[in-house]
Amino acid sequence: MNIKGRVLLLAAVVLSIAGCGQEEETAAQPPESTKVTVTSLEAGDVSVTRSWPGRVVALRTAQIRPQVGGIVTARLFSQGSEVKAGQPLFQIDPAPFRAEVAMAEATLARAEASHRQLQQKANRLSQIQHSGAISRQDFDDALANSAQAAASVAEAKASLQRKKLDLAYSTVKAPVSGRIDQEFVTEGALVSAADTQAMAIVQQTEKVYVDARLPASELRTIIDRPGADETSPNALKVSLLDEAGKAYDVQAQLLFSGVSVNNETGDVVLRIVADNPARELLPGMYIRVSITRHLAKDGLVIPGQAIQRLNGSSYVWTVDSNGAARKVGVELVGESGQGEIVKSGLQAGARLVVEGQDKLQEGMAVTAVPLKPRA
Repeated sequence: MNIKGRVLLLAAVVLSIAGCGQEEETAAQPPESTKVTVTSLEAGDVSVTRSWPGRVVALRTAQIRPQVGGIVTARLFSQGSEVKAGQPLFQIDPAPFRAEVAMAEATLARAEASHRQLQQKANRLSQIQHSGAISRQDFDDALANSAQAAASVAEAKASLQRKKLDLAYSTVKAPVSGRIDQEFVTEGALVSAADTQAMAIVQQTEKVYVDARLPASELRTIIDRPGADETSPNALKVSLLDEAGKAYDVQAQLLFSGVSVNNETGDVVLRIVADNPARELLPGMYIRVSITRHLAKDGLVIPGQAIQRLNGSSYVWTVDSNGAARKVGVELVGESGQGEIVKSGLQAGARLVVEGQDKLQEGMAVTAVPLKPRA
């Protein structure tokens, strides 16, 4: 072998020895552990919140309608103002009704005079009927005529009372207290009791109703939630929100839920009653109804992304104190606004894997990276 061949052989031997050393160094390094993102579970108040569109309804709505016919001579209120029950609102020309009252009074006076005359005659005949000077028939006729006159007096009194009521009805008054809207008839208009058009509308808005429609399937989530903490003073909280999601500063409470389901939409109605001292809530306004149900004082809620399901069972992965992955079965009772509510299987303080659990096996060593809070 010449010198050049020997040099090449020596170089090959050196490279082979160096390669073996690198392989031994690589084999000596431990395999890199799987990285997972974890969050530490903390116990706290657990609640479920739902919201639906709702519409404001006045506590009472009274359509002002005339009970007698005539010409409107005056409007006695300011449009958009607050009125009290019994306050005059419109005046219908009272002259015809005063004339009818006067006629009824005259009719009553005539009936009373006739009754007195016939009553006196019956009294005189009763004193002499036993003497045989008059027949029994004459006496009976006198008693009947007196009774008929008495009935005529009663009829005249009733007619007079009715005419006085008509005169009183010529002043149209507010049946309830509240805020009155604009007028729908003006001075000079002819109105009657048969009119379909109201003269004005009075609405009570110091308190209002809010009607919300929701699917019947969601009703039990809020109204009859299993496991709800009924001992909490705030077990059920109702809030009213504007279009921007800001809550109105009013006290609201659930009045009742519908007792039947709409056949066409499958919805039920929730009726809420709310104080409205500032008159912010106007009848007909659309708002959102938010109901929060308190479920537990010291409960656990886990994010839905941490949950895996297999054959109808749910489980999660946790990291123990030795840095090993552990598969834990959990029992869930429903969803809240923060995540899934845990009934059993986990305890406060456990490190729950929320990312990277698809690569895990029982007992596998992992590197736990804390979940970064959302900005």
